[in-house]
Amino acid sequence: MKRTLLIPEGTKDYLQEEAFIQRSIVNKLLNLFTLWGYKEIKTPMLEKWDIVKKKNVYDQKFFSLLDKSGDLLILRPEITAPVARVVATHFRDYVTYPLRLAYAGEVFFQSSSKSGNRRQKTQVGTELIGANSILSDCEVILMALESMESNNIKRYSLGIGHMSITMGLLNELIKDIEVREKVLALMIEKDIVELENILPENIKDKVMMLAARNGGREFLERVKNFSQDEKFKIAINRLETIYGILENIGYKNRIFFDFSIIGDFSYYTGLLFEGYGKGIGIPILSGGRYDNLIEEYFEKKPAVGFAIDVDLYIKAMNQVIEMPKVESLNGSIDYIERFREVRIAHQNGKIVEINLEDNESGE
Repeated sequence: MKRTLLIPEGTKDYLQEEAFIQRSIVNKLLNLFTLWGYKEIKTPMLEKWDIVKKKNVYDQKFFSLLDKSGDLLILRPEITAPVARVVATHFRDYVTYPLRLAYAGEVFFQSSSKSGNRRQKTQVGTELIGANSILSDCEVILMALESMESNNIKRYSLGIGHMSITMGLLNELIKDIEVREKVLALMIEKDIVELENILPENIKDKVMMLAARNGGREFLERVKNFSQDEKFKIAINRLETIYGILENIGYKNRIFFDFSIIGDFSYYTGLLFEGYGKGIGIPILSGGRYDNLIEEYFEKKPAVGFAIDVDLYIKAMNQVIEMPKVESLNGSIDYIERFREVRIAHQNGKIVEINLEDNESGE
């Protein structure tokens, strides 16, 4: 009887072809980020909880364990906060900002319906530290668009939101904190039916416009008159400029505004965006601006970035990546000569496997 060795729920083994495809995609994305001037860093899978707990970044989404000294450690559920720690630890005296960083690695988290009940995924991403301009927002958005374009993501698109618009309007319209948090939770879960049921009639139209609709420049025109708050108006003007730049570069049919985008982590402060591929019900990439996070560890540094969910990204690709062909080397029966042939093949860029059977004489 075949013995089944179970792995933890929500995790998976990647066999030869899957592992090869994933590594190929990760390398291609990192190479793309290199073209924009981003340099890769690596952080530990384990982080000290007392370091990353600032800003309540992770809530209860992580796996934790105690080390021998009694320190509470967590398996990182994402990599942005660890990058913020790296900046505070290793770049305190870095004087030439902005700092462009890239990363790739495994993350682990408590499963949810939004994650597809997964507990493990591979992320590839970028962080742009020390820039708060409209150009910096556009740079990161363009990298996200190029990331989807470069591997032929099927009918890819990118939704753009802003915390000062969504949260600003909710704070203005809903004074009851408990009700506001309920509305926010329903927006994150995309439970539009229940959201409509609990909203008071006098604010329903505006909130539902944010939660259930999206569109291009004309949609932003409708939303811009919802509030006269100064931060709200500044955010609207910033998004209008970003849209104009992306439109003129040629991405008009790939981008849209969606103010139901809120983000899974509490550190986001401004721009938010999510990337989608045909047939995938959840975002294959997400990102945004987090201008206050690094201040929790070091000093105030504006920052913006995004992360790609590699497994979902691969599912959305409209291309096939094939394993390289392996040639069998059945040449000389002489052991030394056999390995010489292998070395020559490798020098010519060939992938070969040799016959490992001993010859009859045992020489």
